[in-house]
Parts: sequence; C-alpha cells; structure tokens
Amino acid sequence: MLGSGGIIKTAMTKRGFKHRRTEDQFTIRGEYARNLQYVYSKEYQTRSGLVVDLVYFCTDMLSEKLVIGLYRENPTIENGVYDNQTRSLDLRKFDSANLEKELDRLISPMKDLI
Repeated sequence: MLGSGGIIKTAMTKRGFKHRRTEDQFTIRGEYARNLQYVYSKEYQTRSGLVVDLVYFCTDMLSEKLVIGLYRENPTIENGVYDNQTRSLDLRKFDSANLEKELDRLISPMKDLI
C-alpha cells in the first residue's frame, strides 16, 4: 500500500475532482479515524443551483479498512444536503481496480437536477 500513493489521486482526477492544497479548508475530523482525512471536491451548476461533491478518504485502522465518503450538498440553501454516505474497502484488497469499483458505487450522477 505504501507504494500506491497515486492510485487515489489518479482515480479522483479522472472523475474531475480536485484536492485542495489548503488543508484547514477541507479537513474533517471523523468518527472512523482521528487523523487527517484527504478530501477531494467538485462543483457543478444544476437547475436547482450550485452542487458541491466532497469525497473524503480516511482509514479505520481497527478494522483495517479504507473508508470513502461522499457528501453532496447545495451550499447556497439551508439544509441543502442531497447525499451523505460511506463505503469501505479492505486494505488488503486496495488496488486501482477495487478502488474504481467502490467509487463507481459511491458517486452516482445527479440526473434529476442537471
């Protein structure tokens, strides 16, 4: 796993997500891990307004899993959360193919709002 640092970055770049360099802006303290979670974001305009997708990656060391979460919201309206879900990937099965499968299951297009 140590030699595969570019797998996540490549998968997220292919989907149009960007990792923000300002860690304090997109740092989340989570219940799965008490460490920095890497967050990628993507913004797009829909009929209902601006939609922001935040995809975060962290580790659950106790269960030996990579936790991948999606937080989709319209930040311009109150209570504008469209989606908030997580998936996990066993660290022993962490490779580009398995990561792509989990991201495909997690990040669904918003066809009704585009």
